[in-house]
Amino acid sequence: MKKILYIFCIISVSFLFAPLNAQTAHKIAIQFYAQASNIGAVEIYADTISEGQVYTIQQKTLPSSYSGAQSLYDALVGTEFYFQTGSLNQDIVIGFYISDIDLSTGSYASQNAVNFFFDVNFSVSDWNGNLLSEPFNLNTGKYAILKIYKTTAFNAFIAKTGLDISAALKFVYETSTGFDLTGIQTYDSTSSVAAAISHFSHIVGSNTSSVTAVEENPIANNIPNNFVLKQNYPNPFNPSTKIDFALPAKSFVQLDVYNILGVKVATLVNSTLSAGLHSAEFSPVNLSSGLYIYELKSNNVTLSRKMLYMK
Repeated sequence: MKKILYIFCIISVSFLFAPLNAQTAHKIAIQFYAQASNIGAVEIYADTISEGQVYTIQQKTLPSSYSGAQSLYDALVGTEFYFQTGSLNQDIVIGFYISDIDLSTGSYASQNAVNFFFDVNFSVSDWNGNLLSEPFNLNTGKYAILKIYKTTAFNAFIAKTGLDISAALKFVYETSTGFDLTGIQTYDSTSSVAAAISHFSHIVGSNTSSVTAVEENPIANNIPNNFVLKQNYPNPFNPSTKIDFALPAKSFVQLDVYNILGVKVATLVNSTLSAGLHSAEFSPVNLSSGLYIYELKSNNVTLSRKMLYMK
């Protein structure tokens, strides 16, 4: 009788605590998109995981409009992605936007003469779809791990991009002032390249020598040497975002916003401004979610950047 009672107690205790343990792992809904500069984003697929669960990017055939980027996507197939247990304080939805795709070459668009093997914009929302602040920080000391295996498809894509396949690879955050290595660690080996990520925003990957040496012209005393157009913040955004820019001299400035089809949807600035730092706010009205391009024109200089609006 005592033995039966003992077994009953063990089962009862296990039953009591098992649900509590299960609740400690938060859910992550992953939504994969492809995003080219001249057409709308397309959802590839979606899935759900929990903290501590390793997810593997699946083989998929991209829609015909994105067929030119199939080898780019194939290079990511087999990539593992997971959040360390305890990384989150809530369930989240994470948008995995494979972005800046140049469909004419099947590669990521070069920026400042730098080529990339990885270019992903992350957006993070709560379980109800409300955008969370960018960058989205994980709990202190916790990381999300992204591990790309150097498969035949990956190595072929590296060669296609013009990167040095024998040189070290590195992941960094891309910011309005260049590349930032704070809060991201790279582990490069002969079989894979992995990143330990402490927060989510815009992550790119290239040869180490390329992403540690490039930086936009710094602004000293608020007067730059050249025209500067910064990345909007926050990005992705809803309901509004701020765009900072700087002028080297008094100039007539036009700052416009275009959709991905090249149609102008807003003019934010159309006037003469003094030298120095300026900012404009963009609050979309009756516009759909998606990628938009903002363009600064002044004195025969044209600068542009991309931003992501999510309702």
